[in-house]
Amino acid sequence: MDVLRILATLGAAVIVLGGPGLPAVLALRLRWISALAAVAPFSLALIAVAAEVGHRFEIPWTPLSPLLLGVLLGAVLWPLGRRRRAGAHTADAADTAPSADDHPADDHAAEDHPAPTRFETALATRRGRALTATAGLVIGGGTILATALRMMGSPFALSQTYDNVFHLNAIRHILRAGDGSAWVVGGMTALPGRASYYPAVWHQAVSLVVQWSGQEIILASNVVMLLVAAVVWPAGLMMLVRTCTPAGPLGVAAAGAFAGVSIAFPLALMSWGIILPYLLSLTMMPLVVMLAAHLAGLASGAALRPLQVVVLAPLVASAVALAHPQGVFGALVLTAPVLLWGTLVHVVGMLTRRHGAAARFLLAAAFTAVAALVITQTWTRFTPAESSAVWPPTASPREAVGQALSLVANQAPTSLALGAVMGLAALAVLLLSRSRWLLAPFAAAAAMSVVARAEPVGDLRYLLTGNWYSDIHRIVALIAVAAIPVLVVGLDAALHRAATHLPALRGAAGAWVAGGVIAAVLAAALLLPGARASQDRFATDWQQPFLLTADERTLLEELPEVVPEDAVIATNAWNGSSLAYAISDRQVLNTFMGFQAPPEVHLLNAELDEAQEKPEVCEAAEELHVEYALDFGPQELHNRWATYTGLNEISTSGAAEVVLEKGDARLLRLLPCRTTDGSMSE
Repeated sequence: MDVLRILATLGAAVIVLGGPGLPAVLALRLRWISALAAVAPFSLALIAVAAEVGHRFEIPWTPLSPLLLGVLLGAVLWPLGRRRRAGAHTADAADTAPSADDHPADDHAAEDHPAPTRFETALATRRGRALTATAGLVIGGGTILATALRMMGSPFALSQTYDNVFHLNAIRHILRAGDGSAWVVGGMTALPGRASYYPAVWHQAVSLVVQWSGQEIILASNVVMLLVAAVVWPAGLMMLVRTCTPAGPLGVAAAGAFAGVSIAFPLALMSWGIILPYLLSLTMMPLVVMLAAHLAGLASGAALRPLQVVVLAPLVASAVALAHPQGVFGALVLTAPVLLWGTLVHVVGMLTRRHGAAARFLLAAAFTAVAALVITQTWTRFTPAESSAVWPPTASPREAVGQALSLVANQAPTSLALGAVMGLAALAVLLLSRSRWLLAPFAAAAAMSVVARAEPVGDLRYLLTGNWYSDIHRIVALIAVAAIPVLVVGLDAALHRAATHLPALRGAAGAWVAGGVIAAVLAAALLLPGARASQDRFATDWQQPFLLTADERTLLEELPEVVPEDAVIATNAWNGSSLAYAISDRQVLNTFMGFQAPPEVHLLNAELDEAQEKPEVCEAAEELHVEYALDFGPQELHNRWATYTGLNEISTSGAAEVVLEKGDARLLRLLPCRTTDGSMSE
C-alpha cells in the first residue's frame, strides 16, 4: 500500500513539474537532455503565473490552470520553432563536433587526431549519446536519492525543523483557500488586510501534487523534494556541460554522475532549515549559468539557437527568482564573472581582429552592464536587517579555503582527496580546455564560501553575506553549481589529452578508466568518514523527534475522526501541534512560530487554561470559535520551553477534558465557561 501511495504521488509530481512546460519545450525542439532540464523551470514559471491569474479573476486553484496556460504558450511558440527548424542542424552538429574556432582566444592549440575507433563512433551516435547520458543521470540521481533516503529514513518522514512548520501549513493554506497566490501564502501569518508577497512556487507546486494524487502533504512535499534534487538538478548540470563546453558524451554523463558529489548541495539543504524554496531555486541554477555563457558568447558545445535562448532566459530567470529571492543573488554571484570574462575575451578578439568579435563584445558588454546595474541597485537595497544575519563564522581562513576547494558542507573537515582532485581538474581546465571561463564562477563561489565560513562578524561579512542572513549553508551551496562543471570538464580534457598519447584509451578502455575515476571520486566524496559524519548530522533533522514524536504524529493523523471540520484548535507551533493544520486539515489558532494576530489570540495563547476563571478568556475563545486544544507538553523546538503558557496546564486546570490521547500527547475539548456578559459558551 505504501508503495502505491508513493507511486501515485510520484506520478502526480511528474505531471506537475513536467506537464505545463512540456508544450513549450516541444515547440522549441530542444534535445532530450536539454528538454528534461528545462521543462521544470518552464512548468514552475507557468504555475506561478497561473496562481496569480487565478487569484485576480477568482478562478479556483486546480492543476488545470497551469496546464492550460502551458498549452497556450506552446501554441504561441510552435510556429516560431517550425520556422527555425531548418537551422536545427547547427545544434545537432555541435553535439558531436564543436568548432575549435568558436572562441579562439580561449582555445588550446589544436592537435591532429587519428580516425575515430569503432567504440568512439558508436558513442557519438544519437543512441550512444542517449544511453551514456541516461547512465550519468541514473548514477547521479540514484546517488542523491539513496543518500537522501538514508538521511530521511523514509519518504513519509517529517523534517523536524523550524521552517517546515511554515512550508507544510502554507500548502494546506492554499488548498483550504482554493487560491495559490503568493499573497495568500504571505497572508497566512498576517493580520487580515496586511498580506504580503511570499515566494510560493514551492507551495503552489506541492499543493497541485496533493490535488492530483490525493495523498498527504508530507509525502507530496518529500517526493517533490527528491524529484527536483535527483532529476532536475543533475539534468541541469548535464545541459550546462553539453551546450556550453566541448566535453564529449562521457563528459556529459559525468556531469550527471557527479551531481551528488558535494554534500553541501543538494543534500545539506535537504535537511538544514528546511529551506525548500531555496533548494528549488538552486536546483535550476545550472541553467542560469548556461544562459549567461550563451549571452556572453562563450558557449562552445552544442550551443542553443538564439530563439531557444530568448525564450529560456526569462522563463528560467522567473522560475529561479519566484522560487526564492536569494536565488537572484546567487545568480548574480555566478553569472557576473561569466559575463565579465566573455567581455574581456571579446576585447582580445577585437584587438587580434577575429571575425565577429565586435558583435560578441557588444552583446557581452551590454549584459555585463545590466548585471552590474542590478547588483548596485539591489544588493544592499534588499538586504535583510543586520539583526537577521545571525550565523557566525565556523572556520579559520585556512580551514575555509580547504573546505571550499574540497566541496564539503559547513563545519566538515577538509577532504584532502577531493581537494586534490578539484585542484587537478581546475588545472586541466586552465591548460587543456577551451572552457577556461568555468573557473570564473568557481572562483567567485569559492570566495563567497570562504567569506561565509571565516570572515568575522562585522560590516564586511554583513555586506557580502547579509542577503542570505549570513547563513553558511545557503552560501556554501553555491559552490556545487560552479565546481561540478569544472570537475567534469577537467576530467574530460585530461582523458582526451591522455588518449592522444595512449591510443588504447580511445576505445572502451578509456570509458572504463573514466568510469573508474567517477566511482573513485564519488566514493571519496560520500563514503569517507568526514562525509559520513555530515550525513549523520543532517539525518538528525529528520530522525530525531525535535518537533513531533511518533505518538504526536499518530494523534494528529487520527484527529479528523474526532474534531469537526469547522472547529478551531488552540495549538503551539513551537512544539509541533500547529501541524494539525497540514496533517489533520483542521484550522489552528497559530500556524507558525512568527505571526501577526489580534489581541484575542495572544490572550488565549497566554491564558486559555484559565477560561473557567476569567470571563474575558472564555469570551475570546467563543469569538474565535476555539473548541479544542492540543497539549504536546512544554518541551519545544530549539530547546525552548513552554512558550504558550495558556496550553501548559490546560490538561489539569479544569478548562478542558481529554478526548483523544496517544502517549503523552493529548487532544482536549474545551468545557463550557462563562463570558463577560454572564452567558455560557457552548
